[in-house]
This record gives sequence, structure tokens and C-alpha cells, in this order.
Amino acid sequence: MEAVDRFAPGEYWTPQRAGEAARRASAALATPETQAMMRAVADASAGGSDPASLAASMANVAPAAVGGDIRRESCVFRRGRAGDVPTLAALIVHGNLPPLFIQEFVEGFLVVEHEGELIGCGGNEIYGQSAVIRSVVVHERARGTGLGGEIARLLMDDARSFGARDLYLFTLDAHEFWLRIGFSDVPLDAWKDDARKQWQYQFCSRFPEAARDVYSMWSPA
Repeated sequence: MEAVDRFAPGEYWTPQRAGEAARRASAALATPETQAMMRAVADASAGGSDPASLAASMANVAPAAVGGDIRRESCVFRRGRAGDVPTLAALIVHGNLPPLFIQEFVEGFLVVEHEGELIGCGGNEIYGQSAVIRSVVVHERARGTGLGGEIARLLMDDARSFGARDLYLFTLDAHEFWLRIGFSDVPLDAWKDDARKQWQYQFCSRFPEAARDVYSMWSPA
């Protein structure tokens, strides 16, 4: 079957939806439970533990398992739905990324589905005229198919269609990938004020020792 691109950049985000998602995330971030988890992750990370794995463990999420061969022509691209949250969390853990704040932004996610299984994803979080790209993962069985680059391109197009002027992200293991796409390293104090509300920014700025191996990156939209 031919690939069907059901993810249309610009079809979802509006200023109202962006504001509502940011408010939901801010409320979740402020809870004592989330604050305690962030502190625990930071304390353990400062001692050498991997922050993404710690966050996954504390969120009680196991890595995704995908069976069989992946055929690129059978992949369907679509926007995330509320029912995808548990599977997205497992896929994000598989990519060694923290499975946090998915529900608040799920409709900003691009999901790659192959014969009913989720094999790739990535999301946008919108803050004012800035977009933060997050959780770009391709299951190991689908790597080498070009899906990662396509996810990144569609997310960047989605942010531009909304009117974002600045694109930001954090990465641990995919630094070279994002450099090839056109991102460059920037210090945290170069982030625009609106984008600083983002939960990963909050963690990295509050706990710099725990985030010492994390790259902060930017690209013009």
C-alpha cells in the first residue's frame, strides 16, 4: 500500500490551543509529585545515573517492543490522539528519552504507524513564537529508513505553519543528527523568554549538573 501522509503541518496549532497546552503543562510541572521526581532525577543524575532512564523508571514505563520487518511504504503518518499516550510513552523510553508531559501535548505529536503499531514519533510544544521539538524517536527496527529525518522535517514545517520564528530542542544522543538538519548549539540564556516555560528547560536550568551532557540547540524557523 502507498504511504499516506495524514499529518498536515499547520492543521492543529492555534494560539488558543498552544496557550491551553502550556497552561496544562505548567500546572502539572508545579505539582509536588512532579517537583519531587525532578529533584530525585537530578540528585541521581549528578551521581552519574542516566536522567532519561531514571525518569522512565519513576514514571513506571517500560520500553516498546515492535516485531516483524518494517516496510516504509506501509507507514502512515498521523497526528497524536489521547489514546496513544501509553504507547507513545513506551516508544519514547525505547529511544532513551524521558516519557513526561505527553498527555498535555499529544495532539502536537506526529505518530508513525506501521500495520497498527507505533514505530516512530516526535512532538512540538508551542510557546509564543517559539516551538520546542521533543521526543523524536524511531524504533530500532525502523532505523535506516529515513523516518527520523522525515519526522523532523514535518515537525519543523508544522511549527513554521503556526508562525513560530525560533525552534529549540534538547538532545543527549542525537546531536550529530540535529546538526545535519541545521540546528546549532546555544546556551540556555539564549532561549527566548516564552520558550523558557518548557519543562525540559526548567529542569536543565535548575539542575545544570544533572544536565551536563545535554545539548541545547536552536534553529531559525
